[in-house]
Amino acid sequence: MELFLETEAREGVLLYERDGELQKKPMAPWERGLKARVPVHASPFRYCFRLPQGYLGSHGLERTLPRYDRFFHLLAKPLPPEWALGAVFYQIFPDRFRQGRPELAPKEGAWLYGGRPIRKKAWHEPPGEDGAREFYGGDLFGVLEALPYLEALGVEALYLTPIFQSPSSHRYDTEDYHRVDPHLGGEEALRALYEALEARGMKLILDGVFNHVGATHPWFQKALEDPSSPERGMFTFYPDGSYASFWGVKHMPKLDYASALTQERFVFGKEAPVRYWMRLAHGWRLDVAHSIGEGGTNRKNARWLRALARAAKEEREDALVFGELSYDTVPTLRAHTLDGAMHYAGFAHPVMEWLSGRDLHGNPVELEAEDLWRALFDHYAALPLQLRHAMYTLLSSHDIPRALWRLRGDKERFKTAYALLFAFPGSPAVYYGDEVGLSQPNPYEVWRGDPYCRAPFPWDEALWDKDLLAFLRRLILLKKTHPALRLGGLLPLKAPPGVLAFRRRHRGREVWAFFAKEEVRLSLPRGVDLLSGREVAGEVEARYLLLEPLE
Repeated sequence: MELFLETEAREGVLLYERDGELQKKPMAPWERGLKARVPVHASPFRYCFRLPQGYLGSHGLERTLPRYDRFFHLLAKPLPPEWALGAVFYQIFPDRFRQGRPELAPKEGAWLYGGRPIRKKAWHEPPGEDGAREFYGGDLFGVLEALPYLEALGVEALYLTPIFQSPSSHRYDTEDYHRVDPHLGGEEALRALYEALEARGMKLILDGVFNHVGATHPWFQKALEDPSSPERGMFTFYPDGSYASFWGVKHMPKLDYASALTQERFVFGKEAPVRYWMRLAHGWRLDVAHSIGEGGTNRKNARWLRALARAAKEEREDALVFGELSYDTVPTLRAHTLDGAMHYAGFAHPVMEWLSGRDLHGNPVELEAEDLWRALFDHYAALPLQLRHAMYTLLSSHDIPRALWRLRGDKERFKTAYALLFAFPGSPAVYYGDEVGLSQPNPYEVWRGDPYCRAPFPWDEALWDKDLLAFLRRLILLKKTHPALRLGGLLPLKAPPGVLAFRRRHRGREVWAFFAKEEVRLSLPRGVDLLSGREVAGEVEARYLLLEPLE
């Protein structure tokens, strides 16, 4: 690798760890600072710079040698596919997005779930407490019908929550990994959707629920019925007869990756779903990726994430595999495991805390713009360099309250949030319906995401906020066409108190980004306001601004 450091220093040393020792490589001058060429002997490759004023690592300039976890990190191959860097994603909850063939929808009371009959709800009805028992009848043919809408929006990749056969509407309790749920249209619908996406140059990401299965899965039923069966070892049973499960939810028994049979059926075998479906998809989002492991725990988690990602890439070289890492993503992603992760801790949570004044659970939070910048940049700089633009970066999802609801319907703050999302490094993800102003039916005092964040998409255009839709289309277009926003680095930018500001830079071109909770006065050089396309200079009032300087 050849590393280039922009600095005013005229001398410096590259420090890197090798075989437990700290190696030193003098740096040579280049036009904007210093550079060094060094062989990458291991992955991750850990390094920092020693300059006259101190040591420069992922936490900035320090007077003493930083810990290794505060070094910068590089990864060797395999790396995220190029198509995924800065790509615009759209998340779909299939039962709630669009109904293509009404005859596929489950009938009222067709089976029992949790001991109670399932419910068939009308498309206009709000979701209620029955949650997983409520079916609206969205299907994959409906997603296929919506492709012109999604293409016009500018979407480049779809992420679908689970589509395999399951007794629930969320389908996270899988009972057959080799069968696309017939109520979604079966494999016929998946194939038609995949081929239509291929024709448009768009990608499809499936939800890989490989931490647990549904209690109705035949393998778990065998394990329950016959303690001597080979399937018994695929799960973790305790002496009292209980078993490990996802979050203690007994209808989601947890897989044990210490079992050779689990390994064969989920990782190494030709029929392992992570391999099998790569013929009709471009990658996976791994559900509760932080929990996958052995013995009812996440023991050897990095090993099995690495193995799952490798299995997908063996079947499709340009597959993208990212994980639901709900908390600190850095240790896992530095361990050469996945292409990226859902950017909850490093983006969604701090941004929404700043704008809403409440955390994910509804607790009051006081966060200033300076605090937000420190949180965002800390996660960004700590990530392996090559993964920063492949992070699935979001504001809303099927697991957390919708952003508009958290902001009490304040659409200007909502625009601020989405402008920040598309200005920040990573792959921005729109949760279905956010772009037209879809919110939640529950009162603000009832602080819940699921099931209320899973309302059906309102296909009656009279219900759409056309201004929001146009705003999102503009942001998506800028992300796709402006190299600094898609692939640029992240640098600080001075701004008035209360304003979050940063620069994105790519090959000499920059975009300056400014964000505030309320309108503020900014003093700007001559440049182009990318959202309006107008030239601006001097004193400007704004809540959010993306500026391409002209001077």
